[in-house]
Amino acid sequence: MVLLLKKFVAVVSLVLFCVVPVYAQQQSSAAKGVNSLAAPVPTPLLNGKRAFISYELGDVTVFPSAYSGGPERAYNEFFSQMKAWGRYQLVLDPSDADVVFAIRFVDSPGLPLPQIRVSISDAKTHVALWGFVEQVDPAFFKKHRDASFSESVKVLVGDVQALITPGAAP
Repeated sequence: MVLLLKKFVAVVSLVLFCVVPVYAQQQSSAAKGVNSLAAPVPTPLLNGKRAFISYELGDVTVFPSAYSGGPERAYNEFFSQMKAWGRYQLVLDPSDADVVFAIRFVDSPGLPLPQIRVSISDAKTHVALWGFVEQVDPAFFKKHRDASFSESVKVLVGDVQALITPGAAP
């Protein structure tokens, strides 16, 4: 019985050490060809000076059990990184904005992996201009899930930078 248990633990360990690193390699959607830059970038994105970042309520049941923080975590991290980038003046009233970034964390049963999604729309016409989706590695340990969550937000900001700024690496 003990030998069987040891074999089971060995097989599970081997699977975890072989499969988990495949998920752990974070790569932007643009690098994977999902958010390619083949289409022309809408003018409001390129000419906009002021941006409003909208918090869209996503899946809240995973906080704080699966991920640290609360449901607004993606918003907070995205807002902070966009502010640090400095390309747009971030405004607190959407009527003062040229573009609106809406961020949302999604972890629904129909998805193979959790996602953080950003949609970008024209503040005046409300027309969708662009969008990005990055997957979050559902690592076994919470600290690794948290690190993957933050990395996914960082990659999303990199996706936006690559779209807006020619020659920027995602």
